[in-house]
Amino acid sequence: MWGTTAASVRRLCAAGEVRSALAQLARGTKSGDAELDVTACTALVHGCCKSGDVAEARRMFDVMPLLALAPNQVTYTALIHGYFIHGQREKGFALFKEMGRGGVEPNLYTYNCLIGEWCRTGEFEQARNLFDEMPLRGITRNVVCYNTLIAGLCRHGKLSDAAKLLDMMRREGIRPSIITFNLLIDGYAKAGKMSNALHFFNQMKVAGCQPSAVTYNMLIAGFCRARDMTQANRTLSDMKERGLEPTNVTYTILIDSFARENDMDKAFEMLARMEKAGLEVDVRTYGVLVHALCMEGNMKDARKLFQLMGEKGVEPSNVIYDMMIYGYGREGSSYKALKLTMEMRKKGLVPNSASYGLTIRILCNDGKCQEAEDLLDDMVRAGLQTSESICQALLDAKARLRGSTVVSFG
Repeated sequence: MWGTTAASVRRLCAAGEVRSALAQLARGTKSGDAELDVTACTALVHGCCKSGDVAEARRMFDVMPLLALAPNQVTYTALIHGYFIHGQREKGFALFKEMGRGGVEPNLYTYNCLIGEWCRTGEFEQARNLFDEMPLRGITRNVVCYNTLIAGLCRHGKLSDAAKLLDMMRREGIRPSIITFNLLIDGYAKAGKMSNALHFFNQMKVAGCQPSAVTYNMLIAGFCRARDMTQANRTLSDMKERGLEPTNVTYTILIDSFARENDMDKAFEMLARMEKAGLEVDVRTYGVLVHALCMEGNMKDARKLFQLMGEKGVEPSNVIYDMMIYGYGREGSSYKALKLTMEMRKKGLVPNSASYGLTIRILCNDGKCQEAEDLLDDMVRAGLQTSESICQALLDAKARLRGSTVVSFG
């Protein structure tokens, strides 16, 4: 029966059934068939990390030497990655050092994992040191490795350094992927440098990479951000001419841009086109419109849209509730704001501090001290910090109420 447990564990982990794999290991131990191989143990480590149980992954890792099994490059990398994605970066880096002390050479995936983590926190000197170390260790860098570093540099605004890596890729004979170009296009578009974004868009086509809907969305978002709606519409037309249908993201970008320009007619025209195309209007799209209507004080239409969401089966997010509460607060509708706050709480959502604070203040202004006090207590129960100004507003309202009561009976 040797190997039965190992095969079952590998199969169950591949299917994402980690708990079943651990149960199979327990059964195998009980029946005397607990023989595992490195691949099965690695599968368990990876599976536990993926399911969020990094502690269990580490226990499995530490058990391996007791089973006369030595963790290999893949095992170490799986656990290092697990530490990183679950916010335990120091343990991840410590394990990398442990890997070196154990004489296990890091592979391409180990380096990609480490470079990605350094890039995430913007520590590019460390990332670049590892990147430059790879050829010295005999490890051939691939497009994923380059994309990881380019992504980090673009995310932190180091666009010229990212662009230089594209040239370096080509010198090494590595063909850039659509992801490579998208990263650079998006980076420059977000920085408002649309001529650079278009440069890489054109390079993308010359390199034989076909732009995707994602590519066009990045360009459209960039032009909208630059308030160049003429170019945004031209890009949309080019997208359609290439046989790419606009997505719900495309329309939401345009709706958001028109809303920011206070052109609500155009924004709703885009919404109608979106619905006509049979695309799902999701919570983000509704959120953009609700936000714009609340900001211009049009609570009547904001409420209609809010109710329409319910009819369409789209659950409002915290952000949308908070915006509606803010809108009602601005117009002084204390009970409407309070009703939405209570509705949020019933759904298990927590209003933000600003929503609580504004609602409490307008209740105080309306002399509704008991409701304001109840809401202040609810804010504390929700784990939010109260401010001195909110508490003072309640005290002042109570003082005014006492004063008016004294006068009326005097």
